[in-house]
Amino acid sequence: MKFADWMPSVERFVAENHENIVRDIRRVVEIPSVEDTPAPGAPYGAGARAALDEGLKIAQEMGLDTHNADGHIGWAEVKGRGDKTVATITHLDVVPQGNGWTADPFDMQVRDGWLIGRGVADDKGPSVLCLYALKFLKENNVPLKYTVRALLGANEETGMKDVDYYLEHYAAPAFCFSPDA
Repeated sequence: MKFADWMPSVERFVAENHENIVRDIRRVVEIPSVEDTPAPGAPYGAGARAALDEGLKIAQEMGLDTHNADGHIGWAEVKGRGDKTVATITHLDVVPQGNGWTADPFDMQVRDGWLIGRGVADDKGPSVLCLYALKFLKENNVPLKYTVRALLGANEETGMKDVDYYLEHYAAPAFCFSPDA
């Protein structure tokens, strides 16, 4: 089947899931995931770990296979028939809130159709959208040549040690891109 043949299904999926997508972006935006003091199982602090856990919980609610790599990074995936993996990589940590906010940056607002909150564009929103892309693939039984994985990082903003950890312990994907912002 050609990509164009999937478009009606994609458009229907987006319409049916729009409210849930906004809800799930809100769920991760509400977590102040700025790096802080490391703790057991939370190498980048409690906030980053909480955001990672919430992202993986969202994926599990979608029925996706998930993995948490010791609080450093996690992923959801849909298995393909080959032995290679292609991936997206996003992150659920954020920089400190900074100045200029007119409302609590961890209380996501919808204004004139725009989502406003710390991490909506960089990178919590794209993280959630990657999970919904996997959900589409799974629900529509899209035949996959490769496993498709959505990596959810927890340390992009302060050093990308999460990626270093992943590459030390797991095979690199054959292809990976970031839909950041």
